[in-house]
Amino acid sequence: MSNQEEQKSDLLQKKPQRQTGRRLMPLLISLGVIVILAGALVAVWRVYATNSASPSTNATPTQTAKGGSSSSRSSPWDNYPPVYWQTLRAQFAQGMNMTQPQIQENLRSTYLATQTPTNSGRVEINETAASKWLSGLAQTQGISQEQIHTIEATAVQQAHAVLVDQHVLTQQQADKTIHEMSQDDLNMHIMDAFLMCSGGKASCDD
Repeated sequence: MSNQEEQKSDLLQKKPQRQTGRRLMPLLISLGVIVILAGALVAVWRVYATNSASPSTNATPTQTAKGGSSSSRSSPWDNYPPVYWQTLRAQFAQGMNMTQPQIQENLRSTYLATQTPTNSGRVEINETAASKWLSGLAQTQGISQEQIHTIEATAVQQAHAVLVDQHVLTQQQADKTIHEMSQDDLNMHIMDAFLMCSGGKASCDD
């Protein structure tokens, strides 16, 4: 009889343990699901936050009539004195083996002839227009694209050297500006310099 009683006692002790285990199982599953969902939400939030913080690479800057691609900031050469543009035109014309009036006439007959000035007397230019005009100008002189790019860069360097000599800029400032100019900036820079005296603007600074 004592053995039977002991067996009954063991069964009574095991039943609560089994029932407790069965009750804990749904709770553990629920906690696991919650942890997984929380992790997924955190991952989604991080991706969203990263994308929101990243600047758009597809934005296209507008173009203005003054030397190069424009942005919200002004270009350093926007406030350069007249001597800079005079030197730039002279150096570029010399490199092209042309006179300044010849280049101005070419600009009038090729580009300006197809454009309508704004109310302020300015003619809007862009990278494509500047590149096309300079390419055509080079062809008339039998100059390659590589050569005209070198002529542009040399003219810009010489014009900046004048500003350094006159203490308008330091050598460091001039070098930094030249270094940051792209080929599109150079093209529009040259075109804008001749627009100043070719009817593209209200007045000439010579």
